[in-house]
Amino acid sequence: MKNHPENYPLHSSDKERHRLKMQAQALIPLSQRMLNGAGIAHGAHVLEPGCGSGEMTLLLAAAVGPSGRVTAMDSDPAQIKAAAEKIAEAGFFNVSFVLSDMNNFVPEQIFDAIVGRYFLLYIADPESALARMARWVKPGGALAFLEMDFYRGVRSHIWPPVAAETNSAIEFIADVMLDAGINPHMGVSLPSMLALYGEVHAETAAPPQFGASSIELPLEAVRSVIPMASKLGRSDACRYDVDALIAAELQGRDHRTVTMPPLSVAAWVRTRS
Repeated sequence: MKNHPENYPLHSSDKERHRLKMQAQALIPLSQRMLNGAGIAHGAHVLEPGCGSGEMTLLLAAAVGPSGRVTAMDSDPAQIKAAAEKIAEAGFFNVSFVLSDMNNFVPEQIFDAIVGRYFLLYIADPESALARMARWVKPGGALAFLEMDFYRGVRSHIWPPVAAETNSAIEFIADVMLDAGINPHMGVSLPSMLALYGEVHAETAAPPQFGASSIELPLEAVRSVIPMASKLGRSDACRYDVDALIAAELQGRDHRTVTMPPLSVAAWVRTRS
């Protein structure tokens, strides 16, 4: 099982962290239902692999309360720094950050739960990763993940319709992510993978976002995959001027604009005692 952070397709930057914050806001209801269903409660010690800039970490810190503990892991030091600052600004003192990837992480204890969001799709062998993480959870503990159903909505849809060049740019996101080696079947296969460890519960959501500014979410993702497109040697890596696309699309739009994001799948299981 390998985790290749060098092939993570989204660029680590302040703009990308802002995009992740916008994305996370839309995912809060589904994320909360997953945490509630998995039984993440005060006093729990939770591992969060691939914490990124800390949006899910905030929800976990609130869920476990001051008597609980969150161990948040990521392989990107810039993301760890941003997440730690976010947690401190929110006034939480129950989070420890670990700079590591799945290959090198060695837990110091058994956890009550392991929770990840948009993590397994970037793992080369998610089944092996799950098997390894299952050994880090106490009997009766929880494994809970929220992943993207890549083929059912990675190309965000916008209404009123966008220009052909904008549509092309949005499709570019999916093409680069596939070229970078993400797991496109993670959303649909997640419940099946978790079924090895207990009775699975799953929900899906693609919460629409409203207002002209909602089109910035998919277009900022275009910006985030451009460095990877260049690294991969794609001939279209420099084709899209994201700022120009955003400016053009915002003209004449108002509160009636609707952006439909990718479909997300949340699944969780209580491991067998």
